[in-house]
This record gives sequence, structure tokens and C-alpha cells, in this order.
Amino acid sequence: MKPSRISKLCMTVVLAIAGGPAAVAEIKISSDDGKFETRLGGRVQVDAAWYDEDNVNLDGENGTEFRRARLFVEGTMYDVWNFKGQYDFAGNETEIKNAYIGYTGFKPVKLRIGQFKQPFGLEELTSSKYITFMERSMATDAFATSFRIGLGANYAGDHWTWGASVYGREEGNDTDGDEGYGAGARLTWAPWNEKTRVLHLGLAGAWQDPNDNDVRFRSRPESHKTDTRLVDTEDIPEPDNFVRYGLEAATVLGPFSLQGEYMGVAAQSDQVSDPDFNGWYAFGSWFLTGESRKYKKGVFGRVSPKSVVGKGGIGAWELAVRYSTIDLDDADTQGGEEDNITVGVNWYATKYVRFMANYIHVNADPFTRENDDVVDAAKPGEDDDSPNIFQLRAQVDF
Repeated sequence: MKPSRISKLCMTVVLAIAGGPAAVAEIKISSDDGKFETRLGGRVQVDAAWYDEDNVNLDGENGTEFRRARLFVEGTMYDVWNFKGQYDFAGNETEIKNAYIGYTGFKPVKLRIGQFKQPFGLEELTSSKYITFMERSMATDAFATSFRIGLGANYAGDHWTWGASVYGREEGNDTDGDEGYGAGARLTWAPWNEKTRVLHLGLAGAWQDPNDNDVRFRSRPESHKTDTRLVDTEDIPEPDNFVRYGLEAATVLGPFSLQGEYMGVAAQSDQVSDPDFNGWYAFGSWFLTGESRKYKKGVFGRVSPKSVVGKGGIGAWELAVRYSTIDLDDADTQGGEEDNITVGVNWYATKYVRFMANYIHVNADPFTRENDDVVDAAKPGEDDDSPNIFQLRAQVDF
């Protein structure tokens, strides 16, 4: 690498972190012949949360955390090969997120092998950098396939996208024996896909054979600082297989946006009556400053403020309200039910700096356990639980 190129790279890094104009150009290193290119990036999200408990004891849950502290490296080789490695350092632990190799030589279809998010769910596939609320909905948290090691293929156009994959486990997840396997697919259609006018429709499904490993579905109350789960199926013993399914819809009309999803799981087991679980959410948002949510290739992306703080502007301001619900009670499985209402305020100071505030009112019929010592369980005999949650986030990415 030539000395001038090193100097240019250092300046780019400094300006990107500071939110300067070079951030738009990203942090890139390329070979002289253009056959190799590498891009560096990352995100930091710092959260604070306060819990106004009801029946379930939440003492010791208030506080702060690094929700995400990620670095990634991605690039291309000889035009048709690409790769990405992404690591999360939050919680003083290192966790692999994306780690894959891709091939684009069969255009317009793209192939990918390694660990990546499987094709399931609009909210799940929209990056945490761009989601409207601090945490994804309970249904997404409980039912989405998320990161798995597998082989996938996808196509993305202006109005249609599809993705399909076969996969095994998520890196770091232990199994009692041989790991299970599964397959999933997602299809989306955007009959309107303009700059400030979008209509998105989608559906997804996934089938999985756990291979005699126990399966569990649970969710936090849309706040990550707490480890308490008010809804939790615990381990469903040795299910033969289970099917996940999801329906998606969203629209953007200038500064206004609506989005919702319905998800469910149907399991088959010889040990308990076959349980069916489901959940859904719907939310609306409004940019007071006139911006619009950006949509591309079946997911939502970065919001660009019309005016930037530091350049005489006030940034972009967004108000949002979400209702979400989940039901993990069915047949022999009593995992509880929960309904949440979340009010959120987002301030996009620049394209790369965002501040968020969420208030969550929880109304849960929690699961019960015979063991009072279980930390993430409601105590036997307790009625509905209705805590209130206040949380804040500061976020920067480059």
C-alpha cells in the first residue's frame, strides 16, 4: 500500500467517527488493480433502563449496558466473491454474528455460506441500526430464526425479493447430541416502491428438526437490560419437528409509516400435546421534521436527516407507538401471555448518530414455576403483572 493511501485511510477513519463527509464514502482499502476491496465498520449502542416493578421482583435490574459493540470487516475479491466477519464485544464477551463467504457469479441470484441471518421476518432482517424501537417485538424475539450456520440463496429487485436457506445451529449454542437442521424461505413484494411512498407485503416459513434436542421459546419484555422473562415455555421435551411462519406488511406515506407482523410456531412432540404459539405487533411512526423511512430490497434502512446537528440543523425527530402481544399458552405448555404498549422518541442528530427513548407498559399473565428460586420466573400463584419500563439509548455507527 502506498504511503499516500495510508494517510488517506487514517483521515477517513477519523472523519467517519466524527461524522464528517468522509463517512459517506465509508472506510475502504482497495488494491491498485481493483480486484480486492475491504471495508471496515462498526456500531456502539449504550443503553440505560429503569424498571417500575409490579409483582415480579426486579430489584437489581436497573442500570446501564453496552447493548451492542460491534466491529466488522467485509469485502470483495475478483468481482464475484465477497465475505463478511462481524463480532460483538458487548458484555465483556466476544460473539460471532455474521461470518460468511458469498458468491455472485450466478446473477441475479446470490449465494452465501457461513453464519448469517436466515430469511425470516421484516423486523428481524432490518438492522438494529435502523429499527424504530430500541428492541424488536416479543414475537420477533421468540420466533425469528435469526443467525444460523447454513447455505442460502437470494434475489433482490426493486419490487420482488426472495431468499431460501438450509441451516444448522447458531454458533455457540450447545446441543445434547447431534445438532438439528432446518430450512426456510421468505418472499416479499413491494407494488409501490418510491422514495417516499412504499407498500411492502411478505411471508416467510421455516421447518426444523431439532434431532431430539429440547426447544424453548421465550422473550424479554422488549427491554434487554433485564434478564427476567415473563413469558417462557421452558424446554419442550424432544419435539419431532416444528414449523415457524410469518406474515408481514408495511407502508410509508411521506413522513408517516405503518408496520406489522404476525408470527407463529406449530410443534409436534410425542412427549406433550402438540403446542401452537403465536404473537404479533403493529406500530405507527411520524417524522415531525418531514423525513421518510428508507426501504430497499425487502428491508428498511438508514434515515437521512434533512438538516444535520453541527451544520446549523436540528436533525430528524420521530414519534412512534407500538402494540405487541405474544401467547405461549397451549395444551400442556403454559408459557404465559403478554401485551405491551411502547411509546418511542427518536432523534437522528446525523445519519450516523441517533438517540432513542422508550416507555413500555407491560400487561402480562406470567408463566409459573414450582421453584421460587428461578430468577427469570414469576412466583407461583401470582396474578397479572404490569411493570413500567423507561429506557434510553445513544448510538453511533460507521
